[in-house]
Amino acid sequence: MTMNHPLISIVLPIYNVEDYLERCLLSIKDQTLNDFEVLCINDGSTDDSQMIIDKYVAIDSRFKSYQKTNGGLSDARNYGLARSKSELVMFVDSDDHLESSLLKKAYDRLVKDDLDMVIFDFYKVYLEDGHKEIIKNQFLENKIYSLSEYPELLCFVHNAAWNKLYKKRLFVDNDVTYPFGYRHQDLATTPKLIYLADRIGFVNEALYDYLADRPNNLTQQYDDKIYHIIDMNMEYLEYYKKHEIFTKYYEQLKYLCVINVLNSLKKVVNFTDYAFVKRFVLDAFRFIYHYFPDYPSCIYDLKQEKIDMIYLNKTFLLLYINYRKLKGKLK
Repeated sequence: MTMNHPLISIVLPIYNVEDYLERCLLSIKDQTLNDFEVLCINDGSTDDSQMIIDKYVAIDSRFKSYQKTNGGLSDARNYGLARSKSELVMFVDSDDHLESSLLKKAYDRLVKDDLDMVIFDFYKVYLEDGHKEIIKNQFLENKIYSLSEYPELLCFVHNAAWNKLYKKRLFVDNDVTYPFGYRHQDLATTPKLIYLADRIGFVNEALYDYLADRPNNLTQQYDDKIYHIIDMNMEYLEYYKKHEIFTKYYEQLKYLCVINVLNSLKKVVNFTDYAFVKRFVLDAFRFIYHYFPDYPSCIYDLKQEKIDMIYLNKTFLLLYINYRKLKGKLK
């Protein structure tokens, strides 16, 4: 690592999370590996988040405060990435928290085999009842992976930005940033990084605690921005086409795209606007067939992602939403 620079830069976007931020910052402060910097990016918070940031900046020089006008999660990540000093970077969401050994175990794994990216398991934490669900990866800890040898990485690596430690050059040397103004920006970006990383490794231990059911969590919100799932799938599909590898990874890209679109179809049926729901269903399947005209043919089992059969078929799904309309669930 470069002289006088920390081993790891942690980019921490912050927006109106005063109820969760103290726990997050404390879990970073108490890491067993202590050579890091934390870039606290206050993305226009209107609550007391800045007071909590200032507290940690005052007691620990590793914490740095940046304030900017609100631009959303992707904009805050890109802002922090551009100001980070380390050759290694990770992203943390400010309503989540870390297991104390995360940085040490991820860093040791990366250094051991000179990896470009380390991916670790995580917990889904539920506020409602306090229980934790471990989300495991399907890959071996004692192997080094690359997309060319293991194309199933595209299918079965979780798309989140936050359960990974990266060499920053993956972003900088390849002009990769998180798309501005969109939800699901991780989905647009992670498939690019998997392609660009020649050496990927795993830590088969849950090291990150993801708060799954916080009120106002973006992944819990249902509105017309559900169309962003189509935009973000298109982002990485066009990237693979541009790099002339779409055909090589066709089956894996199909699985990744279809699973994400179908999961959004599961959400949209909870809307009450019949015209909107029908339009999204038609647009979603039109999008799938545009890129993958042989759908539903797939070398991977689409049902293994707990997607009901009804969502796999446009005709059945349209019949279902018409039934819901007759029952008064859609208007």
